Amino acid sequence: MKKINKVISLCLLIIMLTNTAAFGEIDINQNISAALLGDLETGEILYEYNINEQLAMASISKLMTYLVMMDAVSDGTVSLDDDVVISGHAAATEGSEFGLLSGETVKLNMLVKGMLVVSGNDCATAIAEYIGKTEDNFISMMNEKASELGLLSASFINPHGFPVSDEETGQNHMSASDIYKLSRHILTKYPELLEVTKLKELVIPERNFSKAATNPILDIVEGTDGLKTGYTDKAGICLVSTMPVTGQGQDFRIIGIIMGAQTYDDRLNKTKELLEYGKNNFTYNRLADKTQIIDQVYINNSKDGKVDVYPVSDYNKLIKNDDIISVKISYNDTVRAPLKLGDKIGTISILLNDEEIDQVDAIVNKDIEKANIFVRIFRFFSNLFS
Repeated sequence: MKKINKVISLCLLIIMLTNTAAFGEIDINQNISAALLGDLETGEILYEYNINEQLAMASISKLMTYLVMMDAVSDGTVSLDDDVVISGHAAATEGSEFGLLSGETVKLNMLVKGMLVVSGNDCATAIAEYIGKTEDNFISMMNEKASELGLLSASFINPHGFPVSDEETGQNHMSASDIYKLSRHILTKYPELLEVTKLKELVIPERNFSKAATNPILDIVEGTDGLKTGYTDKAGICLVSTMPVTGQGQDFRIIGIIMGAQTYDDRLNKTKELLEYGKNNFTYNRLADKTQIIDQVYINNSKDGKVDVYPVSDYNKLIKNDDIISVKISYNDTVRAPLKLGDKIGTISILLNDEEIDQVDAIVNKDIEKANIFVRIFRFFSNLFS
């Protein structure tokens, strides 16, 4: 079989079929430290500004505290129903508070809500002491987890993000890109987090406690269900947000990050613009489906003659509405039977606006037998006189 290139147009123009007009391009870079919009499943970054600089992260730190705690829950070390005795040190934690009292007993799941919904620093300290036995040991666990996940910009000195001093060494740090990676990891591994972070208010009658969530986007953009706010003088006003995008055949989740805004209104407005940009300007597309035939190719010496071609794996991507997508299949110089299930016979190139962005192997999904001598002779003469 001679080398053949085929171009299969998947979608020449992808148009979002909604009643909401697309925003086109946005620019929200002014008066903030960093911004990022990305897709949960694929890890694609849809908008970025200064995403690799290590920044003070304030209470965004509590996402890592949650992750380390949930890993302990997952491996059976602790349970969310456990009773936690509050130390004097935890009760005296500075900054935003849930109102813990020294010596009282509180369920671990209640501490989680106090930490994530109303950003209680005292709850973060109590969780750290319970999981790590000491706060210092838990901080080591946070830094070890960051290293394990490849979050090279991460540095933790406490479980809540309240600054020890105004110096750089007195802050917890992480870049926007690493906060995105951390958020993706948590939402993929522990999606139940959203059952907590979607709460607009934390009400606990037995404590005579009622307080609005610190996350303002929950009331502004319909469908948002997380994730975490943060503020210190050094970090500025920060927000990690998330929402699902569903309907019109779409089902994906976006994550937005604003770091270092100078006013609460600016943080809110830019988060809203970021999320709506993702919702209204992108569609989720499966460009290669390993269960679907992508092409048929004629292999002269095979028993069947025509052979079905499949991608070796699925390939999914968020596509901007006016992008042009095509798929090119290049077959190997020599493709001859016999072939085994899974054998590579070519390469599927994914092109975005005529530029290759990725490749997927083209394979056969069954054993391809060699034709017997009589079939091959017949085909030879048929081709000769055709």
